[in-house]
Amino acid sequence: MNNVPVFIYRVCEWIMRFAYVNILWILFSALGLVALGVFPSTIAMFTVIRQWIKGEADIKIFKTFWDSYKKDWIKGNTIGAFLVVIGFIIYIESKIILVSTQPLVQFSKYPFLLLVIGFIFLVLYIFPTYVHYQISTIQVFKNSLLIALVNPLNNIVLILSLVLLYYIFQILPPLAFFFGGSASAYIIMWACYQGFKEVDKKREKLRQ
Repeated sequence: MNNVPVFIYRVCEWIMRFAYVNILWILFSALGLVALGVFPSTIAMFTVIRQWIKGEADIKIFKTFWDSYKKDWIKGNTIGAFLVVIGFIIYIESKIILVSTQPLVQFSKYPFLLLVIGFIFLVLYIFPTYVHYQISTIQVFKNSLLIALVNPLNNIVLILSLVLLYYIFQILPPLAFFFGGSASAYIIMWACYQGFKEVDKKREKLRQ
C-alpha cells in the first residue's frame, strides 16, 4: 500500500513535465512569431524528450530547452524552410492532379501518392534524427528517409499511436492544449529512437 502514494506522485510529476514542455513549446514558438519560432522550438522539445527516453528524467527542463532553442535556431529554421517549400510544391502538384483530365497527369497520381507518404515520414523522422545525430542539414534529410525506410514495423506503431492520440484529443479537446505537442513528440521520438538503435547496431556489426 505504501507504494500507491509514490506511484500517484510519479504519475502527477510526469503529467506536469509533459504539460510544462508543451507550454514551453507554445511560448517559444510564439516568441519567434510562429514562423521563425516553431521549428527551433520543436527541436528543443524533441531534445528534452530524447533525454527522457534515454532515462535522464531529472534534467533541467527549461535550461535544456532554452540551450537547444538558441543553438539550433538557424539550423531549425533552415530545415523548416526546406520542409515548407517541399510541402508547398506537393500542395501545388496535388491541385494540378485534381483539376487536370490528361491521362499522363492522372497516371502520375500513383507515384505522387508515394511522394506524399515519403514526405509524411520525412516530417515525422526529421526532428528526432536531427537531435539524435546532430548532423548537417543535407544528412538530416537523407538519414530521415533512410531510417524510415528500414523500419516499417516502427512506422506502423508510430502511425497507429498518433491516430489513437488524435482520437483521444478529439474526445477531450482541452488535453490538446496541455499535451498535444509533447505527447505527440514523445510517441514520435520513442518510435524513432527504437529505429535509431537498430540502425546503430547494424552499423556496429559492419564495423567489426
